[in-house]
Amino acid sequence: MPKQDERLAWAEAKTRECRKIALRYFGTRLRVERKADRSPVTIADRTIEEHLRRELARAFPSEAVVGEEFGSPQSLGSSYWTIDPIDGTRAFSRGLPSWGMLIAWVERGEPTVGACDLPVLKTFFGAGRGVAYERSDGRRKALPLAREPSALADTVLFHGGSSWWLTHRLASGFKRLVQSCFLERAYGDCYAYLWVFRNHVDAMIDYGVKIWDIAPFASMAKATGRVLVNFSGKPDFIGPETILAPPSLARLIVNTLQPPSTSNRQSAKTKRQ
Repeated sequence: MPKQDERLAWAEAKTRECRKIALRYFGTRLRVERKADRSPVTIADRTIEEHLRRELARAFPSEAVVGEEFGSPQSLGSSYWTIDPIDGTRAFSRGLPSWGMLIAWVERGEPTVGACDLPVLKTFFGAGRGVAYERSDGRRKALPLAREPSALADTVLFHGGSSWWLTHRLASGFKRLVQSCFLERAYGDCYAYLWVFRNHVDAMIDYGVKIWDIAPFASMAKATGRVLVNFSGKPDFIGPETILAPPSLARLIVNTLQPPSTSNRQSAKTKRQ
């Protein structure tokens, strides 16, 4: 089986190949269709995923693939690739630069390789076991280890936008959270995660995400001293909810999101343990 660094190098090379495909469509008058779940899709999404599937079949012929546009085999197993051909189709279709291409390798139920390419920014970032780096304009540098802010009042928080939260069961907790932070901004898609891994942003929370949206960031989180958890604080790279942050901050965000009675019980349980 190929080493993780070989898989990461492969993912970087192939997402870089797809820059040309994506940029050929970017900024043009694309037809935006709606899938059964009402999420948007364009010819660019389908073309890129088809290309990556062909390349995966050549390089790793026996390995399963889960993709946003063309699904997954009935028998998936615990080891497989995930593809999000364009993470941020809405932004892509409107000429905004925050979209990118995502690939992950999940081995025995654990994401061990994650890759993200942002074509407009000419930036790639990714991680395998023991390595996490960014490459911009041809220059490679290590992604820094996470820093723990001392309190929510010192925290810079990104989230995917307020629309999900208007009717969410934790809407009041979300309000408490954003009001408590030093700075909060609604930056979605993979662009937001880039700034977390650059250490300019302390945490990213999102809702409505799926495995191909967040599996790549699970390996990056582990390699940089962060966690990827759901709103109950449990490790989760499946979705639909996610918190990416240093461990102590992630717990603080979980407690702030929960109704006061729930967070008090969780705090008491933590103290007993």
